Amino acid sequence: MTFGEKMDLLYKEGREEGREEQLLIQIIKKLEKGKAPEQIADELEEDVARVTAICDVAKEFAPNYDINEIWGQLHAEEAE
Repeated sequence: MTFGEKMDLLYKEGREEGREEQLLIQIIKKLEKGKAPEQIADELEEDVARVTAICDVAKEFAPNYDINEIWGQLHAEEAE
């Protein structure tokens, strides 16, 4: 793999992480408003199972919803 290909891959991974982080932020905002995972998934046009999984982890950090802690927990579960 060339240097340019590595840079392209890192760029794409960074963009994907940014999209995931933005989704997490949106979900947290909706949780803070008392919305249910099904309603959040519908409003964000995301898969209910994915949103529910994120909500389950995020609720462990309520009421502060520390995004860094939630992000770390989500990625720790993915690694398992």
